[in-house]
Amino acid sequence: MCVKGKISYSSPSNIAIVKYWGKEPGDQIPMNPSLSMTLDQCRSFTTITYEVKKGMSPVLEVYFDGSRAHDIEAKLQRWFTKISYFFSWLAYSRLMIETRNNFPHSAGIASSASGMSAMAMCLSAIDGHVCGDDQAKLELQSNVARLGSGSASRSVMGPWVAWGTTPHMEEASNDHAVVFPRVHPAFQKLNDTIIVLDKKPKSISSRDGHTLMEGHPWRQGRIAQAHENFSTLKFALQNGDWEAFERVTENEALSLHALMLASKGGMMLWNGASVEWMHLLRDYRKQTGVQMAFTLDAGANIHLLYPDAARNEVLKLLKTNYVSEVELIHDHTGNGPEKLLDVYENCGENKV
Repeated sequence: MCVKGKISYSSPSNIAIVKYWGKEPGDQIPMNPSLSMTLDQCRSFTTITYEVKKGMSPVLEVYFDGSRAHDIEAKLQRWFTKISYFFSWLAYSRLMIETRNNFPHSAGIASSASGMSAMAMCLSAIDGHVCGDDQAKLELQSNVARLGSGSASRSVMGPWVAWGTTPHMEEASNDHAVVFPRVHPAFQKLNDTIIVLDKKPKSISSRDGHTLMEGHPWRQGRIAQAHENFSTLKFALQNGDWEAFERVTENEALSLHALMLASKGGMMLWNGASVEWMHLLRDYRKQTGVQMAFTLDAGANIHLLYPDAARNEVLKLLKTNYVSEVELIHDHTGNGPEKLLDVYENCGENKV
């Protein structure tokens, strides 16, 4: 058996409204449920040139932004060990992986989510060629992505996605994400303008940050809060309740960073500009009544969410001298990964 070819996917980042922070014992089992919006423009682009042949020794080369990335290779080797249960052919494959992002890497804009999602989509496609089964395997793709990065489980689908068991959504699972059903027209498309306040890689990785929830004095309270916020957000998304959406969105963002600040060592990922912007946004909203809500992931950069009807007011704010030296990334609700290339050979038969 011999299969070789080239597969390429782009996969989006996502922004969690109800945050995933902390793990249960096991492999990437979330401490609490999360609910996110899939983005459209902030993407990772991954191409895998592969050869799979029984008896062949495995080879892995990874290039990030055109340069050999030995640190990513080591991470992927550990991931391959986990997912070999699903893809046994990894033991006799030669893979050359080229990947890049079109947004800052490791700066709190969920680059691991888009990156591992794109990897999972590519590997799933190769598996289809190896096994002769090209049917969509959304749950498998999400599960495989989860084992590389928890938030990546949500980036293999869209537009609104839940991950982690909760009594407020029967179909939700710890093993894989699921598409959130029945979203009100008011939330079927939101804009997300990312106010980039710090492009540098985070001082502590999200992976290490999750471990700080072990023994955290607020752990049980956080679990209860996340389930309650999930329930409120579910109602808001299904009924078009912007006030409830705004309340949960900002509460979750501030709670995430409060958990960091109260952890051992005082993990601090936002900066002075982050705090200034949060005050500015709240003051502007109070003065104008414009529908907008901010959130932050594990970093200093702010995601500003708003409907199309609020665009003019939001752009008016962003064009003031407050943002003269700040980079803005404009994004919106998206639907998930996109296949860019799929060319393979199987026993001399070319298929595209």
